[in-house]
Amino acid sequence: MIASHPFFGRRLAITGIIVSVVFSLLLLRLWYLQGVKGSYFRDLSENNRTRTIRTLAARGTMYDREGRVLVQNRPSFQISMILEDVPNKAESIQKIAEISGRPVEELEKQLGIQRGRYHFEPKVVISDAKWEEMAKIRANAHRLPGVIVDVVPTRFYPEYTIGAQLFGFSREVSKAQIDSSSEYKRGDVAGQTGLEKIWERELRGRNGYRQVEVDATGRRRGDLGIPDELPGLPGGDLELTIDLDLQRIAEKSLEGRKGAVVVLDPRNGEVLALASAPGFDANIFAGQVRSDDWQRLSTDKRDPLHNRAIQEVYPPGSTFKIVTTVAALAEKKATAETTFNCPGYYFFAGRRYHCHKRTGHGSVTMRRALTVSCNAFYFQLGQLLGIELIERYSKALGLGAKTGIDLPGEVNGIVPSEGWKKKVYGEKWYPGDTLPVSIGQGYLVASPIQLATMMATVANGGTVYQPHVVRKVFDRVQKTERLIEPKVVRHTELPKEVWQLTREIAAGVVQDPQGTGKATRFKSITVGGKTGTAQVGALGKESLGEQFKDHAWFVSFAPVENPELAMAVLVENSGHGGTFSAPIARKLYESYFGKRGRLAPEDLTPQEEVKEATVVRETPGIAPVEEFVEDPMSD
Repeated sequence: MIASHPFFGRRLAITGIIVSVVFSLLLLRLWYLQGVKGSYFRDLSENNRTRTIRTLAARGTMYDREGRVLVQNRPSFQISMILEDVPNKAESIQKIAEISGRPVEELEKQLGIQRGRYHFEPKVVISDAKWEEMAKIRANAHRLPGVIVDVVPTRFYPEYTIGAQLFGFSREVSKAQIDSSSEYKRGDVAGQTGLEKIWERELRGRNGYRQVEVDATGRRRGDLGIPDELPGLPGGDLELTIDLDLQRIAEKSLEGRKGAVVVLDPRNGEVLALASAPGFDANIFAGQVRSDDWQRLSTDKRDPLHNRAIQEVYPPGSTFKIVTTVAALAEKKATAETTFNCPGYYFFAGRRYHCHKRTGHGSVTMRRALTVSCNAFYFQLGQLLGIELIERYSKALGLGAKTGIDLPGEVNGIVPSEGWKKKVYGEKWYPGDTLPVSIGQGYLVASPIQLATMMATVANGGTVYQPHVVRKVFDRVQKTERLIEPKVVRHTELPKEVWQLTREIAAGVVQDPQGTGKATRFKSITVGGKTGTAQVGALGKESLGEQFKDHAWFVSFAPVENPELAMAVLVENSGHGGTFSAPIARKLYESYFGKRGRLAPEDLTPQEEVKEATVVRETPGIAPVEEFVEDPMSD
């Protein structure tokens, strides 16, 4: 038969092989489509009808200690794209650019179009869009398939420049943040600096999800309201230790200058004010940061993004004489009436170390030497103590290390020693190295928060508290609150007489008519303190420019009998502490004690001045500075 012919048998076998291969390929393709790509096509099919939209959680609110709002949220328009619904991405971006007036490059950068597929997740094109932009986008919705407009919570800082470095700012997470943490997705908002960053976990809340119905072009038809939706949960609220009145006055007093102010409660370490100047408007970062704003801030030589209160160190100048005084009294190297001669200099190892008063103070006691800030006296006192004791008492009072404040970016200070110099410079410590350290110069540097802690420790009698800015954390979901308890770093155990005598001597700096801190004198309360002028460069440096002028310090506490406030005021490149920093401290004491009715009428500034000092302004101006010190060479 023909069918039994060998030729037909071979054809049949070949046909069978071909059919088997074809069916194998079909089965392999079916396995690929259903097994490997099944979830993708399931999403594609489902998302032709529905979308899962993520809803951003509202971040927690921040309040001052009296319940006044410092940081909150406001509604804003957000324009996004679902790329799978966009037929021509480049054309759609071009249309959005024309409608909004924004550069195409800016929109492409925000969208991150080069990063591959996104599986129906909205990608932000414009955050915090203007009302006009939103209206035009909606009016042109028929030309923009896949483009959606949402209302989302956006951070708002009602005090504008006030407290910018303290509160910090939040903004959309970067790719680096997404890559380093599984907690964040593209489009999430996170704290980047200040309290917003360090208290991120408490503030952020939990994003939610909802299902919406869409048409063939991706435009929404309405919410489905299905049971498996996950509602968003708001973040926790923070009650801060900050007194908004003091914060406003501190920052207004620094307007037009560079510097910092720290006000502490010495009884528990609470931060009542923490200001750094110059500042910036944190609202710039709440939405999409414009390139010109970022360029202006990042290239500003005054570095407004830098928190000088905790992230910068300076020679403390004569404010450090407080440490030298405590050490000498505690070690019985001197008493308040110990007397040294000041001919205008101290001669040591063949060299003259000059006092700020070139004609000399004559025979002065320790009490008098601190009042008039006699360098020659403290040079001699420093030689009696030696660097080992100076180092020990410096660290005991909170210098030379981070305070542990609940803010990011705090830096260490430097308290030099024999071992430190050997390690850093490979040199031995010479007796002459001790002299500048004893008056707060040389290798010694400290931050404003460290010097405020030093004064708080003197004020309360030896307890070093860890400064903290957050007082309570409120969980709005669980309806609970957590109190932040004061934390004691250590107790510096010295006889009570040492602390009491140091406070009395410091009071003379302010109360004495010739005291360098007399600008802070009141009739109703007694302020104790110490001025300081920290040298920046060599003699004749003023002719080289403002950046070579001395820094002005004033550290203080009040009332001396039972201190409630301790503070450090620094004005960079301005001159003498008694002239520039002490008047700022006076305004702060006046606000605090005046509000509590504890100042006599003659202690109060005329009402119109006080009112002006608490006005919130969006743009800084220059505050006048009064001259209080007669001797231009004094601290």
